[in-house]
Amino acid sequence: MTTSWHTLILIVLCGLVTLIVRVIPFLMISRIQLSETVIKWLSFIPITLFTALILDGIIVQQDGVQGYTLNIPFIIATIPTIFIALITRSLTITILVGIALIAGIRFFF
Repeated sequence: MTTSWHTLILIVLCGLVTLIVRVIPFLMISRIQLSETVIKWLSFIPITLFTALILDGIIVQQDGVQGYTLNIPFIIATIPTIFIALITRSLTITILVGIALIAGIRFFF
C-alpha cells in the first residue's frame, strides 16, 4: 500500500487541528479562576457523557423500522461492566472490561 504526499500531509494537518482544538481550551481555562459553582457543574460532565454513550448503545433505531429496539448483546455486556465500575472505581479498568465483554459476545454470537 502506498501513501501519497497529499494524504500524509492531510493526516498531519488533521492531527495538528485536533491537538489545537483540545489543548487551547485547557490553556485558556488554566489562567482563569473558576468559581466553586462552575467547578461543581463541570464535575458532572464525565458521568453525563458516559451515560449518553451507554444509552446510545442500548437503545437503537434500525433502518426501515419505526420505533426503537434494545441491543441485547450490549445490555448483557453493560451489566457486569457496571458492577466492575462500582467495585473498582477505575475508568480504565471499566472500559477495558466493557470492551473485552462486548468483543467476546460479538465473537461467540
